[in-house]
Amino acid sequence: MIRDATRGVLPRTRFGRALAVFGLTLAFGSVVRADVPVIDTAATAGTPAERILVTGPGVFFPINPIPKCDVLNNFGGMSKEFGSGGHQGVDIGATLGQEVYAVEDGVLTRQLTDLASAPGNAWILLGNSDTQYRYYHLSAFAPGLAVGATVHKGDVIAYVGDTGNATPGGYHLHFELRPGPSPYRTPVDPVPLLAIPRNCIVYPKA
Repeated sequence: MIRDATRGVLPRTRFGRALAVFGLTLAFGSVVRADVPVIDTAATAGTPAERILVTGPGVFFPINPIPKCDVLNNFGGMSKEFGSGGHQGVDIGATLGQEVYAVEDGVLTRQLTDLASAPGNAWILLGNSDTQYRYYHLSAFAPGLAVGATVHKGDVIAYVGDTGNATPGGYHLHFELRPGPSPYRTPVDPVPLLAIPRNCIVYPKA
Protein backbone atom coordinates (compact mmCIF):
# COMPACT_ATOMS: atom_id res chain seq x y z
CA MET A 1 0.00 0.00 0.00
CA ILE A 2 2.73 2.47 0.90
CA ARG A 3 4.63 1.64 -2.30
CA ASP A 4 1.56 2.50 -4.42
CA ALA A 5 0.85 5.66 -2.46
CA THR A 6 4.36 7.00 -2.89
CA ARG A 7 4.83 6.20 -6.57
CA GLY A 8 5.70 9.36 -8.47
CA VAL A 9 5.62 11.66 -5.45
CA LEU A 10 8.75 10.81 -3.45
CA PRO A 11 11.68 13.25 -3.53
CA ARG A 12 14.60 12.26 -5.73
CA THR A 13 17.31 12.35 -3.07
CA ARG A 14 17.95 9.35 -0.83
CA PHE A 15 17.52 11.50 2.28
CA GLY A 16 14.28 12.99 0.97
CA ARG A 17 12.90 9.55 0.10
CA ALA A 18 13.80 8.18 3.52
CA LEU A 19 12.09 11.04 5.35
CA ALA A 20 9.00 10.92 3.11
CA VAL A 21 8.60 7.18 3.52
CA PHE A 22 8.98 7.49 7.27
CA GLY A 23 6.27 10.16 7.35
CA LEU A 24 3.95 7.98 5.30
CA THR A 25 4.69 5.06 7.58
CA LEU A 26 3.39 7.10 10.49
CA ALA A 27 0.34 8.21 8.50
CA PHE A 28 -0.58 4.63 7.58
CA GLY A 29 -0.63 3.49 11.18
CA SER A 30 2.68 1.76 11.68
CA VAL A 31 3.68 0.26 15.01
CA VAL A 32 5.65 3.42 15.79
CA ARG A 33 2.44 5.33 16.47
CA ALA A 34 1.37 6.21 20.01
CA ASP A 35 -2.28 7.11 19.56
CA VAL A 36 -3.75 6.90 23.07
CA PRO A 37 -2.64 7.70 26.60
CA VAL A 38 -1.41 4.56 28.37
CA ILE A 39 -0.85 3.92 32.08
CA ASP A 40 0.61 0.52 32.86
CA THR A 41 1.86 -1.36 35.89
CA ALA A 42 5.42 -1.66 37.17
CA ALA A 43 8.01 -2.42 34.53
CA THR A 44 10.05 -5.49 33.77
CA ALA A 45 12.18 -6.20 30.71
CA GLY A 46 9.04 -7.51 29.03
CA THR A 47 6.35 -5.26 30.51
CA PRO A 48 5.72 -1.56 29.88
CA ALA A 49 6.15 0.77 32.86
CA GLU A 50 3.75 3.36 34.22
CA ARG A 51 4.07 6.43 32.05
CA ILE A 52 2.38 9.56 30.76
CA LEU A 53 1.79 9.92 27.03
CA VAL A 54 0.27 12.55 24.83
CA THR A 55 -2.73 11.70 22.70
CA GLY A 56 -1.99 11.71 18.99
CA PRO A 57 0.31 10.21 16.41
CA GLY A 58 4.01 10.05 16.96
CA VAL A 59 6.97 7.88 17.80
CA PHE A 60 6.69 6.42 21.28
CA PHE A 61 8.67 8.54 23.76
CA PRO A 62 11.97 6.80 24.62
CA ILE A 63 12.15 7.46 28.38
CA ASN A 64 9.92 7.63 31.43
CA PRO A 65 9.36 11.41 31.72
CA ILE A 66 9.14 11.29 35.53
CA PRO A 67 10.74 12.86 37.51
CA LYS A 68 12.58 14.88 34.86
CA CYS A 69 12.23 15.35 31.13
CA ASP A 70 14.10 18.14 29.33
CA VAL A 71 14.02 17.86 25.53
CA LEU A 72 17.02 19.91 24.44
CA ASN A 73 15.99 20.08 20.77
CA ASN A 74 19.63 20.06 19.67
CA PHE A 75 19.62 17.95 16.50
CA GLY A 76 22.14 19.50 14.11
CA GLY A 77 23.82 21.44 16.91
CA MET A 78 27.28 21.18 18.40
CA SER A 79 28.65 17.68 18.87
CA LYS A 80 31.66 16.75 21.01
CA GLU A 81 32.49 14.06 18.46
CA PHE A 82 31.64 15.75 15.13
CA GLY A 83 31.82 19.47 15.91
CA SER A 84 29.49 22.25 14.77
CA GLY A 85 26.33 20.99 13.09
CA GLY A 86 27.26 17.39 13.82
CA HIS A 87 24.80 16.42 16.55
CA GLN A 88 22.88 13.52 15.03
CA GLY A 89 20.15 13.02 17.62
CA VAL A 90 18.28 14.70 20.44
CA ASP A 91 19.42 14.85 24.05
CA ILE A 92 16.72 14.28 26.67
CA GLY A 93 17.78 15.43 30.12
CA ALA A 94 16.72 13.15 32.97
CA THR A 95 17.89 11.78 36.31
CA LEU A 96 20.15 8.81 36.86
CA GLY A 97 18.33 5.53 36.32
CA GLN A 98 15.14 6.74 34.62
CA GLU A 99 13.75 3.97 32.45
CA VAL A 100 14.55 3.86 28.73
CA TYR A 101 11.98 2.24 26.43
CA ALA A 102 11.85 0.46 23.11
CA VAL A 103 9.97 2.91 20.90
CA GLU A 104 8.84 0.25 18.45
CA ASP A 105 8.55 -3.52 18.18
CA GLY A 106 11.84 -4.83 16.84
CA VAL A 107 15.19 -6.48 17.53
CA LEU A 108 18.18 -5.27 19.55
CA THR A 109 20.91 -5.58 16.95
CA ARG A 110 23.94 -4.17 18.77
CA GLN A 111 25.10 -3.45 22.29
CA LEU A 112 28.00 -1.08 23.02
CA THR A 113 29.86 -1.28 26.32
CA ASP A 114 33.09 0.67 25.74
CA LEU A 115 32.85 3.43 28.35
CA ALA A 116 35.75 5.27 26.69
CA SER A 117 33.79 5.61 23.43
CA ALA A 118 31.48 8.52 22.64
CA PRO A 119 28.25 6.50 23.08
CA GLY A 120 29.34 4.70 26.26
CA ASN A 121 26.79 2.05 27.11
CA ALA A 122 24.37 1.92 24.20
CA TRP A 123 21.69 -0.10 22.45
CA ILE A 124 20.84 -0.07 18.76
CA LEU A 125 17.28 -1.17 17.98
CA LEU A 126 16.03 -2.07 14.51
CA GLY A 127 12.28 -1.55 14.41
CA ASN A 128 9.83 -3.54 12.32
CA SER A 129 9.27 -0.42 10.19
CA ASP A 130 12.93 -0.67 9.04
CA THR A 131 13.87 2.29 11.21
CA GLN A 132 17.01 2.20 13.33
CA TYR A 133 17.04 3.78 16.80
CA ARG A 134 20.19 4.53 18.80
CA TYR A 135 20.25 4.97 22.58
CA TYR A 136 23.51 6.37 24.05
CA HIS A 137 25.02 7.19 27.48
CA LEU A 138 23.08 4.49 29.35
CA SER A 139 23.90 3.75 32.99
CA ALA A 140 22.85 0.10 32.73
CA PHE A 141 20.99 -2.38 30.54
CA ALA A 142 17.70 -3.98 31.53
CA PRO A 143 18.29 -7.50 32.85
CA GLY A 144 17.55 -10.45 30.61
CA LEU A 145 18.27 -8.68 27.31
CA ALA A 146 21.03 -9.51 24.83
CA VAL A 147 21.87 -8.80 21.21
CA GLY A 148 19.23 -10.50 19.05
CA ALA A 149 16.46 -10.13 21.64
CA THR A 150 13.00 -9.24 20.36
CA VAL A 151 11.43 -6.34 22.23
CA HIS A 152 8.07 -4.63 22.08
CA LYS A 153 7.10 -0.98 22.14
CA GLY A 154 7.18 0.17 25.75
CA ASP A 155 9.53 -2.52 27.05
CA VAL A 156 12.21 -1.28 29.42
CA ILE A 157 15.56 -1.84 27.71
CA ALA A 158 17.94 0.30 29.77
CA TYR A 159 18.37 3.18 32.21
CA VAL A 160 19.51 6.80 31.74
CA GLY A 161 23.11 7.60 32.63
CA ASP A 162 26.17 9.68 31.78
CA THR A 163 28.53 7.13 30.21
CA GLY A 164 30.72 7.78 27.19
CA ASN A 165 31.44 11.41 26.38
CA ALA A 166 28.48 12.76 28.37
CA THR A 167 29.35 15.36 30.97
CA PRO A 168 29.75 13.60 34.35
CA GLY A 169 26.50 14.09 36.24
CA GLY A 170 24.80 15.41 33.10
CA TYR A 171 22.38 12.50 32.96
CA HIS A 172 20.56 12.27 29.66
CA LEU A 173 19.58 9.99 26.81
CA HIS A 174 21.06 10.71 23.40
CA PHE A 175 18.40 9.33 21.01
CA GLU A 176 18.82 8.94 17.25
CA LEU A 177 16.29 7.98 14.59
CA ARG A 178 17.51 6.69 11.23
CA PRO A 179 14.97 5.60 8.59
CA GLY A 180 15.89 2.66 6.34
CA PRO A 181 16.92 1.14 4.13
CA SER A 182 20.22 -0.22 5.41
CA PRO A 183 22.88 1.00 6.18
CA TYR A 184 20.83 3.66 8.05
CA ARG A 185 23.40 6.39 7.50
CA THR A 186 21.04 9.38 7.44
CA PRO A 187 19.65 10.53 10.81
CA VAL A 188 16.56 12.73 10.98
CA ASP A 189 15.47 15.09 13.73
CA PRO A 190 13.42 13.01 16.19
CA VAL A 191 11.71 15.94 17.93
CA PRO A 192 8.98 16.68 15.33
CA LEU A 193 8.22 12.94 15.16
CA LEU A 194 8.01 12.14 18.88
CA ALA A 195 4.86 11.87 20.99
CA ILE A 196 6.25 14.11 23.75
CA PRO A 197 4.63 13.81 27.20
CA ARG A 198 2.94 16.92 28.56
CA ASN A 199 5.25 17.27 31.54
CA CYS A 200 8.40 17.49 29.42
CA ILE A 201 10.13 20.83 28.90
CA VAL A 202 10.91 21.33 25.20
CA TYR A 203 13.59 23.93 24.63
CA PRO A 204 13.51 26.18 21.55
CA LYS A 205 15.61 25.09 18.62
CA ALA A 206 19.00 26.74 18.93
